[in-house]
Amino acid sequence: MSAPTYLSASLVRRATEALIRRDLRQAFRRIVWIGSKPDLPENRPVVLYANHHGFHDGHLLWLLVRETLGRPFVLWMEQWDRAPMFASVGALPFPPDDKKRRFRTLRESIRRLNEDPQTVLILFPEGELRSPDSGLGPLQTDFEQLSRLLPDDVLWLPVALRSTWWGEDRPTGLIATGELATMPFGHEAENLNTLLHELHSTSPDVLENSTGRVVFEGRKSANERWNLSWLVPLFRRWT
Repeated sequence: MSAPTYLSASLVRRATEALIRRDLRQAFRRIVWIGSKPDLPENRPVVLYANHHGFHDGHLLWLLVRETLGRPFVLWMEQWDRAPMFASVGALPFPPDDKKRRFRTLRESIRRLNEDPQTVLILFPEGELRSPDSGLGPLQTDFEQLSRLLPDDVLWLPVALRSTWWGEDRPTGLIATGELATMPFGHEAENLNTLLHELHSTSPDVLENSTGRVVFEGRKSANERWNLSWLVPLFRRWT
């Protein structure tokens, strides 16, 4: 069955973005950006590369790039065929067993980076979703070769993602961005590991000392929503 042709691109995009926000709200208590906002030149595209240790990593980077930085993005997605509606927000198919489709995605990505210098290309260089307990895996992306294919003015930005528990019934999502580089220098794994180490030592204090800021509020825990102290007189006789 073919998809309905009467659906406009903007309508599908808004519906998909609403779905992403709903998923984030259900999955996280809050999402916090650690550190300062990167100074991204308006006239240069960016390759953002991140660790992939959580199911909602793509959603988190949508929040970072589209909602917080206000930039369009391209995301290479292996399982694109299972959720093609994400094409409306920038996902392109990148199946591991289809070289022709991967080549078309690469060509389309280059076109978008050239036509709109605001575009951000999102990469998960580990190549697969990994357990956070095992740390950063070997990077499968050939950064040097990729840099030769992409526009010469592309900048490179490492981003670390982590979920942690701060006392609520849902985790807090943490995002940290590193230093911009004019090209990959072979230190990509080191850059991500440094950022991940910083996130592992991050405590809720960042919300008080202004080193972190909440960029998304999720669903509050039951402990935050409920106060049943008015029932104390009724139940005191059973204590």
